[in-house]
Amino acid sequence: MIPFDYIYATAILIVLLALAIMVAINLRVLPTTTDYVPLPAAQPSVAALIPARNEAANIEACLRSLLAQDYPNLQIWLYDDQSTDDTGAIARRLTSSTEQSTTHVVDGTSPPPPGWLGKANALHNLYAAVRAESDPDYILFTDADVTFEPGAVSQAVATAIAWRAGLLSIFPRQSVLTPAERLAVPIALHWTVYNFLPLPVAFNTKIPAFAAANGQFMLFTREAYDECGGHAAVRDKILEDVSLARAVKQAGHRAILADGGPTIYTRMYKGASEVWSGYSKNAFAFFGYNPLLLIVGVIVLMALYVFPPILALLAFITGNLTLGALFLAQYLIAVQTRLLLATRFSYPLGSTFLHPVAILFFIAIQLNSLRWHLTKQANWKGRTLG
Repeated sequence: MIPFDYIYATAILIVLLALAIMVAINLRVLPTTTDYVPLPAAQPSVAALIPARNEAANIEACLRSLLAQDYPNLQIWLYDDQSTDDTGAIARRLTSSTEQSTTHVVDGTSPPPPGWLGKANALHNLYAAVRAESDPDYILFTDADVTFEPGAVSQAVATAIAWRAGLLSIFPRQSVLTPAERLAVPIALHWTVYNFLPLPVAFNTKIPAFAAANGQFMLFTREAYDECGGHAAVRDKILEDVSLARAVKQAGHRAILADGGPTIYTRMYKGASEVWSGYSKNAFAFFGYNPLLLIVGVIVLMALYVFPPILALLAFITGNLTLGALFLAQYLIAVQTRLLLATRFSYPLGSTFLHPVAILFFIAIQLNSLRWHLTKQANWKGRTLG
């Protein structure tokens, strides 16, 4: 009879191999916007909508990069969400200096009403302001800390048209400058999505569960956004981007992800404190606010990614070379998967070898997110998230 430890090690190895194969397939299926040639003739109109609350450090770079787009039919709309810094003043200075009637700043005059989170409320109000003046063909929702190369919008629109997408969403290239950022950001973004979401199913079915999106770049057709209910339909959702992607599919439209290549950049969080608080505010939402699902998720992550190098070391110490090789292979497959993602999305390669440490950090954030939810401590930019 085969000993249990060999059965266990082989089963984990098979699961990791299957996930590695799925990552390879996903990266092959995932379109890159720089591969798509913009339309040579009249291009659809696009309105770029930016919610901004206390973004004085970021907003000028964001707006300048949008103003520098080579897309000829682009409006820019910013919602100053009761900022207490110079966000609004900076935006107005840039708007007035460009003397372009296609650039607008809208003042948020009141906090979100009961039942609304801040970002959803800001974008709902901003979209209403846009529609009061125009009927753009595409709506681009982006964040104030995102910057764009000049061809980013034109290539994204070309990709959306080629794929007949009601929603095209991009995870920008991430600047990760501190150890905490290098551990957490690649895990929370690209790895979580492309390691567990089969893109062929997500792209070719209307099943809402197989959907993902990133609020840093969401390009909707106007019809898809209106028919899915817009931000009013996700007013109380912390993960409003994923919820919108699911709503788009429920409304009968296609929702796809794309790789923006080196055309869209951001630095989500600056340092360990922002990483900890930024991900703690929404990590529990990934599990539907179900503590049991979170616990199961923690156990699975530990078994797949934390235990293998530890068990490999113990097996080698005790002289069980075959079992040690099985556990070591598990660790190496996980690292290889991370290397594929890091190479595609320009993350530092060295941190991929610390994958078990990154998973432990990610688990700690998830548990803290649970604690924040249970004690009602979750907040962001001075507003309680419930």
